[in-house]
Amino acid sequence: MKTSLVLRFISLSTTTLLLIGTAIPCIESFSLTAGQVAQAQTPTAKRRIAVLDFDYASTGMTYGGYAPSKGVSDLLTNKLVQNGTYSVIERSRIDQILQEQNLGASGRVDPATAAQIGKILGVDVVVIGSITQYNVEEKDSGGSLGFFGVNVDSKKSKATVQLTARLVSTSTAEILAVAQGEGQLDQNDSKVFVLGTGGGTSSNKLDKLLSAAASEAVDNLSAQIVAAAPKIDSLPAAIPAVNALVADVTGNLVTINKGSGDGFQVGMKVSIERVIKQVKDPSTGAVLRTMTQPIGQMVLTEVDAKSALGKVTKGVNLRVGDLAKPMP
Repeated sequence: MKTSLVLRFISLSTTTLLLIGTAIPCIESFSLTAGQVAQAQTPTAKRRIAVLDFDYASTGMTYGGYAPSKGVSDLLTNKLVQNGTYSVIERSRIDQILQEQNLGASGRVDPATAAQIGKILGVDVVVIGSITQYNVEEKDSGGSLGFFGVNVDSKKSKATVQLTARLVSTSTAEILAVAQGEGQLDQNDSKVFVLGTGGGTSSNKLDKLLSAAASEAVDNLSAQIVAAAPKIDSLPAAIPAVNALVADVTGNLVTINKGSGDGFQVGMKVSIERVIKQVKDPSTGAVLRTMTQPIGQMVLTEVDAKSALGKVTKGVNLRVGDLAKPMP
């Protein structure tokens, strides 16, 4: 009896140890998998993109109260923002840079100029494009005379909008991809005449018809631009063409006066430099050249639209007013 109990106890203990021994590796394996999933789900910075006004040979037509070039560009900007694949630059910011730098004043922007604009904006890619077709064809199907001298005149309108776009790398001015979009819409209109006098109203609204066709063309265009995301993601991150100033130094944390609006991003390396000499024009007093000396480095850890916070990785005695230059 005692022997039987001892054997059953030994058997139970062995089974328990075996279960415990097999459970531990499972827990460890689950933990590693969870860590890998968490790492894979860590959000990455969206690539920054800017849409310039499309080139258009004006024919006097309007698009929602705007010239077609601006209307189409605004619509494409909104579509890309809604999609969320890219970080899209505000149109007002683009207009400000164009005005300040007097770029694109001639209307048509080539890839080299687009890359220059993009560097100032701190974006990875600039979208430039053309409106190749933006018109309405009208066909009169003739009228029919009804009772009491009532005549109905029918007309068919067809709006066609065709767009092409090029995605330009700001670092190389290379055309990364080309996209094309087309929209077509038909509309039947009628006018009623009584005894030869127009007594009715026309349902023909060309602006709305063109707007709807443009919207369809932009939908096609934006889908192709989004599809080019993997190619854009493979590019090295764009380096802003503007420098910032140190606004605050607290311990090893430094705040600068530029942020995401100028292309600064979390993880970006920044060189802190001190001005040692300025060369000025003797006739006007304008600064011709600024000479600086590197005194430290930092990595940005927090970025908002107008400022950024970084942790010092090299250097001491940093102070307010020092230059902060983005590093490749």
